[in-house]
Amino acid sequence: MNTKKQNPQLAMWLSLVLGLGQLYNKQKSKGLMLLGVFILEVIEIVTFGIPAIDGLITLGSTPVQDHSLFLLIKGSMQLVIFAVMIMIHIICMIDAKKAAQLINQGFKVPMTAKETFQGLYENGCPYLLTIPAYLAMAFTIIFPVIVTLFIAFTNYDFRHIPPQRLLDWVGFKNFLNIVQLSTFRSAFTAVLTWTFIWTLAASTLQIVIGVATAIIANQKFIKFKRVFGVIFLLPWAVPAFISIMSFGNFFNDSIGAMNVQVLPFIEKFLPFVDFGIVPWKLENYSSNDYGRSCTNLYFTIHI
Repeated sequence: MNTKKQNPQLAMWLSLVLGLGQLYNKQKSKGLMLLGVFILEVIEIVTFGIPAIDGLITLGSTPVQDHSLFLLIKGSMQLVIFAVMIMIHIICMIDAKKAAQLINQGFKVPMTAKETFQGLYENGCPYLLTIPAYLAMAFTIIFPVIVTLFIAFTNYDFRHIPPQRLLDWVGFKNFLNIVQLSTFRSAFTAVLTWTFIWTLAASTLQIVIGVATAIIANQKFIKFKRVFGVIFLLPWAVPAFISIMSFGNFFNDSIGAMNVQVLPFIEKFLPFVDFGIVPWKLENYSSNDYGRSCTNLYFTIHI
C-alpha cells in the first residue's frame, strides 16, 4: 500500500499549469485532459491574445489600415477570455489541493478516465448545465459593458470616427467635461433625471402597483374575480403592436383621449390646475417620458 503523503500546497501551485497538480496526484486522465486545455490556452494567447491586448493599448498606429474601435472590441473580448482562463486555473488549483487532502485521508479519488467521467456525471452535471449560460452571460452582458466603459475613456466623437481617424486614450477628460462644459452638463442632467424616472416607473412602481393589485383582486369581498382576471391578461392576449398603436392614439397631441377627455375631466375636479395641450409625443419633453412610462406600466402590471 502506498503510504506516501501528498503535499496539498504543492499540488495546488503545480496547477498553475493546468494538469500538473492532477498528474502529481496520479490522476493521469484528468491531468492529461487539463494539460490539453492549457496547451489550447497558450495557442490562443500567442495567436490572438497578445495582438489583441497590444491593439487595446495602442488603438492602432496607421489610419484606415487600423480600426481603433475594432481593436478596442477585440482587446475587451480578450480580457473576458483571460477572466475565464483565470477562473479555470483557480478551480483546478482548488481541485488539486482537495484531491491531495482526500488521498492523505485515505479516500478514493478518480484516477482512470472512466472514474473521472463517472464522477463528472454524478457530481458535476449541474455545473455542466449552467456553465454555458454563464459563458453566454459573460459575452452578451459583461463584454458589451466593458466595451462601453472603455469607449468612455477615449476621444471617440464625430471628429474621431474610425478607420479614417484613430482613437486615443484621454483618461477622465470626458467625465470632467460633463461637469465643466455647460452643454454636456445639461444633456447629462436631463439623461440622468430621466434614468431615475424610468427606474422608478419601470421597476419600483410597477412592482408596488402589481403586488397591490394582486392583493386587492384576491380579497374575499371582491366580486367578478374572473372578469378582472381576464382584464389583467389583456397585456398578454392583445398583440403588443396593436397595444402600442392604441397608446399612440391615446397620447395624440390634438385628438388623443388623454388631452381631449382625461385631462379636462381632472381639471373639473381641480379647477386651479390647467394642463393645456400636453405634447406627449414630442422629443425632449418630459411629457414624452411620462407617456412612455404609462405605456410600460400597462405592459408590465398584470396578474
